[in-house]
Amino acid sequence: MTVKPFGERAVLVEWKPSIDEKTLANVLQTKQHISNNFSEEILEIVSTYSALAIYLNYGSNVTQFIDSLKNSLKNTSKKESVTRRKVYIPVCYNLEFAPDLEEIAQQKQLTTTQVIEIHTSPVYKVYFLGFLPGFPYLGGLDARLHTPRKKTPRERVASGSVAIGGSQTGVYSTSSPGGWQIIGKTPIPFFSVGKSSPALLKAGDLIKFTSVSKEEFIAIEHQISKDNYQIKKEEVRFA
Repeated sequence: MTVKPFGERAVLVEWKPSIDEKTLANVLQTKQHISNNFSEEILEIVSTYSALAIYLNYGSNVTQFIDSLKNSLKNTSKKESVTRRKVYIPVCYNLEFAPDLEEIAQQKQLTTTQVIEIHTSPVYKVYFLGFLPGFPYLGGLDARLHTPRKKTPRERVASGSVAIGGSQTGVYSTSSPGGWQIIGKTPIPFFSVGKSSPALLKAGDLIKFTSVSKEEFIAIEHQISKDNYQIKKEEVRFA
């Protein structure tokens, strides 16, 4: 792990670039340690697969902060306990919502049913949010479904679209241009401006996709519009 200045009022903590559970745990536990011990000095902490960008409040000294952080991390053997949630996300894989599902199935010499079974089997890990507000980068996609991004991105991908991009899968949190392969859609909003915590997920959360019919999709969408749909969640701890 290295700690170094990141511009005039920020600090960068980096681990060896990697997408794995151990690095994710190091990132989240260090983020929790900094939040617990330096709350008065920090404005925001942004995590990625293997790094933390720590933005300092005006008046904080970068050099002094780095020295304090290094000493704090060196003198503690305690691993911060981080709570993460397992969130169940209903997804409709009806071809109406999945314009690339058949093509991926053909490329992989699978049926569309097999693609859906493979995609809904893992418990995915949220490594970080990015690209769009609330867009989760998920690790854990079965290698049989690894598929390159489209050569020509779509001008518009609908909010809620479930997609594959290379070795990752994710959910478009808002409508936007995009080049990932679309294989389904969820009625669950992943980013809501009016909520106190606009993003549905955070780094470290777990996701389990569950396949639903078009009728179930419409019913859930209706419940959400009436604000009476409860997303299934479980709390999980790791330290």
